[in-house]
Amino acid sequence: MSSRKHRGCENMENFCPVTRKRSTNKNQVSVVGALVSTTKSSQYEHPSSPPALTFEALEEMGIGMLDSEESSSSALSAIALAVSAGVTSDDNSNETTPYASVPRMAHKLQHTQRLSMGATGDTTLDIHAVEDSLAMCRQSAENLQILAQTKRSALCSEGSSNSNSPSKRLRNPLVAVTCNNQIDGTALLNFQPSTSRLAQGCLTKKPSSAQITTRMIPRDGFFVFRTPAMSAHISSGINYFERLSDEILLDIFKWLPKKTLLRMATVCRRFNRCSHDDSLWTRLDLGLRTIRPRALEEIVRRGVLVLRLAQTSIQEPAFAPLTEAFTVRLQYLDLSMASITRSSLLRLLSHCRHLKKISLENTELDDSICAEIAKNEALEAVNLTMARGLTANSVRLMMKSLISLSSLNISWTDLSADAVTALVTHISSNVIRLNIAGCRRVLFDSHVASLQNRCPQLLELDLSDCNSLTPTVITAIMKFKMLEYLSVSRCYLIPATKFIELKSMPSLTYLDIFGMLSDAAMEVLEKQLPKMGINKFIHSSVSRPTVGTRRTSIWGLRTRD
Repeated sequence: MSSRKHRGCENMENFCPVTRKRSTNKNQVSVVGALVSTTKSSQYEHPSSPPALTFEALEEMGIGMLDSEESSSSALSAIALAVSAGVTSDDNSNETTPYASVPRMAHKLQHTQRLSMGATGDTTLDIHAVEDSLAMCRQSAENLQILAQTKRSALCSEGSSNSNSPSKRLRNPLVAVTCNNQIDGTALLNFQPSTSRLAQGCLTKKPSSAQITTRMIPRDGFFVFRTPAMSAHISSGINYFERLSDEILLDIFKWLPKKTLLRMATVCRRFNRCSHDDSLWTRLDLGLRTIRPRALEEIVRRGVLVLRLAQTSIQEPAFAPLTEAFTVRLQYLDLSMASITRSSLLRLLSHCRHLKKISLENTELDDSICAEIAKNEALEAVNLTMARGLTANSVRLMMKSLISLSSLNISWTDLSADAVTALVTHISSNVIRLNIAGCRRVLFDSHVASLQNRCPQLLELDLSDCNSLTPTVITAIMKFKMLEYLSVSRCYLIPATKFIELKSMPSLTYLDIFGMLSDAAMEVLEKQLPKMGINKFIHSSVSRPTVGTRRTSIWGLRTRD
């Protein structure tokens, strides 16, 4: 009995995975025999040892399989090492190599036991004891599997409650099992380490529909905090928006951006009706945008007063084919450099009868479009810079009809001599700002004299690039008693000495003569005209909706809320 006790103590030490030297086959047989004898005697002579392998037993023996941080072997290998009580020698290593699975270890155990019974006749092993040992190994493996599942569930719940817990930061072999969504107790354990590529790939798997449905189920811990007053509003079932008047709703809606206002129109019928109120669409800026077909009609029907469409691309058709006649409230329209066809522009202007200021810079015009412009008798400012398609008849019609016109920019429109004559003959006497630059060979001194008789109250006059003007024109210009700004840039037939005569005009404040004089001559002229600003403005601002880099207003009116 003493030898059996001694061998049993050795087996208890062999349960711990420590490094040992190479063992021979003879020693293996004796050790296996000791295992069986120890198994039998432990039931009677070691009452303190557990009858089967449990989680607590492994912890007492020093095998922390589930909490191992640095062990790279699988958990099942640790089980085999624990139940084998012996070691198998690897021919290429001085350390013991544990088996990979429990059935394989059990097969080896049974094989070595048979060798032991044949080699030693003194040792008699009971076949029932061997079967009990094998059954004990299988039962221990199943129990350990259940314990591992319990441990994994505890780790998962702990990690979800505390993201900074140590179990979540450590490299645990069961982390890969948890991330593989194996929550079924009957599923086989995957002892793949978490550092493998397979485990990392499983981390990115999308949850199944069943899991998503489970997550969407309301939980007892979920709640929405509401004050008693708010809860009373919700539980009462009363729609308090219905108690608000339309004036209060409009006062709220006016602070919303236009995109949000369009979304509010889809909430209910009342919001849709209030969102279409004219007071909410006073100004609109759609510059540098693309307007879809028939959207322009919807825009002008909203009752917009200030509309900026500079450099906007308007797709065809801009209006519905069979649209009944209607009149819009549009007063300030900026279509500078807009991409719009003549037919769409004609349809747009046919609905406008209250325009005060309009800009059609660099657009295609014709006589019918000019006729629609002429029907807006309240027009005060017209910008037709670089417009194409102007004829003598269209210019004559507009000048006769626009009696309230005070600012006109018709520069670089390639006017004919007859068109220039119609302009200076029929222009409104209320015009105080005029830009007719670019009339290279069609504007003469007589035209300037006729203009002085027609519009004696001119404040700004731009005659740049009118190469046909002669020194005689200075005499006609000096008859403007209220002229403040004059531009005769690149009028090369006018000598520099003639500009000195302009100092007799007390009202003239600014003079632009770009490209006319050298630097030395410019210094002499500045000394002769000390109170006059020379070459201060490179570009003309007559009737232009925007000046400089400001693009949030046209003619001094805001286009954005």
